[in-house]
Amino acid sequence: MNFSDLKDLNTEAEFAAWRGVSTRTVQRERAMRTGAPFVRAGKAVLYRREAIEAWLLAQEQAQPRAHRGAA
Repeated sequence: MNFSDLKDLNTEAEFAAWRGVSTRTVQRERAMRTGAPFVRAGKAVLYRREAIEAWLLAQEQAQPRAHRGAA
């Protein structure tokens, strides 16, 4: 990562707001190691946009087919 990539960093609060979840949810996912990859800069937790996109793609699930039973 170089300094031109810094504009592509999101704070923990920005990432949470973008996802529509609380900051605490993002913190819990990080502690459980199920959340997006992050960068720690001092006390700040930052998320690279590229890492968020890759994480979201990895979370993608196929929609299950509806059961077609007898009506």
